[in-house]
Amino acid sequence: MRNKILYSFLATTLAIAFACSSAEQLATEASTNANETSSESKPEGNEASHLLISSLSDSYASRSNELPDVFTKIKQKKEVEIDLTKGFRIQIYSGQNVFDADTIASQFRAWSDTTITGYQADTYTFFKTPYYRVHVGDFHNQEKALKFSRLVKRAFRDAWVVYDTVDPFRVPEDTVTISIITKTNR
Repeated sequence: MRNKILYSFLATTLAIAFACSSAEQLATEASTNANETSSESKPEGNEASHLLISSLSDSYASRSNELPDVFTKIKQKKEVEIDLTKGFRIQIYSGQNVFDADTIASQFRAWSDTTITGYQADTYTFFKTPYYRVHVGDFHNQEKALKFSRLVKRAFRDAWVVYDTVDPFRVPEDTVTISIITKTNR
């Protein structure tokens, strides 16, 4: 068993020594061939390093890729993605009593049916820890939401505009005029 290990060790050592000596021989042959055929000056440092660098490696470094004027004049429009579910609502109640939230939502629906023209605002009652909240209306534009909140504040003094997720199909058109019904309109 020892003899087999010894023989395999010797065989491996000889193979490595032979491989190294043949590599050195190839490197020296290549450098002598390069000296004979090359009339250019050698770079300083390792003599065999210039053989590894291709003469084509710097051919693209000197090229300049310039765009024609026609293409530089083209303007690229950035597409802005608009989320239609983001917008504003008017919050008219926030409290811990679900009965009060439902009552105020019903009162708003009754008030808006008899008082507001041009837009029928939906009511949304939901629980967001720790309060029940009542939101009304759906608006993409904050200015329209503020105008509508001024109308709502006549009956619900604690109304204010909040940023919320809206139903894009319930948002009033830009051309709609929202107003209060006066005695002359009846």
